[in-house]
Amino acid sequence: MRTAAQFILLGLLSTSVVATSIDDTLKEAEDYLRVDPSRSLKLLHDIPKLHSLTDVQQLRWHIAAMRASVPTGDMKQLIDSLEVIFHHQKHPYFMDKLVSITSATGIWLRKNHYIHDAQTSLECSYKHAINDRQKLTITNSLALLARQLDELEKAKALYAKAKQLARIADRKNLLAIIENNQGMIALEEGNIGQAELHFRAALAGYQNIDKRSGQISAGVNLLFVFVIQQQWVNFQRLYSPTETLALAFPNTAKQALLLWLNTRFKHMHGEPLTRGEKAQLIEAFEQLDDDRIRALVSSHLTAGMDISIPIKSKPKAKRFNRPWFEKVTRCDW
Repeated sequence: MRTAAQFILLGLLSTSVVATSIDDTLKEAEDYLRVDPSRSLKLLHDIPKLHSLTDVQQLRWHIAAMRASVPTGDMKQLIDSLEVIFHHQKHPYFMDKLVSITSATGIWLRKNHYIHDAQTSLECSYKHAINDRQKLTITNSLALLARQLDELEKAKALYAKAKQLARIADRKNLLAIIENNQGMIALEEGNIGQAELHFRAALAGYQNIDKRSGQISAGVNLLFVFVIQQQWVNFQRLYSPTETLALAFPNTAKQALLLWLNTRFKHMHGEPLTRGEKAQLIEAFEQLDDDRIRALVSSHLTAGMDISIPIKSKPKAKRFNRPWFEKVTRCDW
């Protein structure tokens, strides 16, 4: 028969095993962030009773979820995690991850049309950056913001500066990101051949480091260029591996764009669109997460398809007024 002391010891041991198991799962989720962030999210959501975790474990959970939400396009998870994270502003772990947190905040704000607040958040992130790698990453985000503000010359200058620094530092991931974003600017400006070169370089860079989210992004963009140029052999070669990656990756916007591209390919090869397919395309158009992508789809993929695309007015600039954002505005950590 066990004594009370033995039961207490067993309880302590059980608690220790559970804590170790949670820490191991968190570590695994963090390890997957670069190569497969969708796997990170799955691992995180498999952890039960999130509210019962320690403060550090909860912060680790939400920071990992925050980082995974950016490449997977899960903006709801991103803002939900930021809400929790900012309730722990005085915690040392928060301070250790401050640059990543304010950078992710800026990304969410940009994607939700809080343009001026996004600028504030990213500039705060840059202020607290502690190394060139962080500064490069934030410079890329600032260039994306400049592009969204139609300041294309400023965006191009920022990308050129960032690319030079990334080459010196041999930052392969950032070089691929920059190539992909330079390709988008070239595509918007109608420099299709230049866009193709950038997207090819981005795809090769992402493949070299096995970054799946990047391979999907660059692959989809390259497919877009192939459709515009009617390079059908190249399209067919690239479509299948890109679709396979995208279907295993929960990013609705990328899957929606793939649907548009594949439907356009079939239409250009003589397959008429059914009423159901037209309805799917309209729904997919709404799922695209960038007004500039919508404009490119409308401009390059709809001709002759007899489909009425909803016209969206340009979003008005908004201000973000959550209480915790005041600290970001002051940037006085």
